[in-house]
Amino acid sequence: MPATADPSEIWITLAALVFGIALAATMAVIERRPRSDLAPRLLPTTPIMFIGALVGLLALVHLLNLWGIHTGR
Repeated sequence: MPATADPSEIWITLAALVFGIALAATMAVIERRPRSDLAPRLLPTTPIMFIGALVGLLALVHLLNLWGIHTGR
């Protein structure tokens, strides 16, 4: 762990990373299940899956920045 990073910030970012990956994976599993009828789903899985992937990606970039790897300008 880098000396300049606050441990609570790292744990919160790790939790956000796990949440984003779990959300995207759950929505992918729900989307791939076979359908029994032609009624539309009440939960739009594709936008929620992209939101989970975005949260996971942003958390990963934040973790890299906390470790001292500069990813932006």
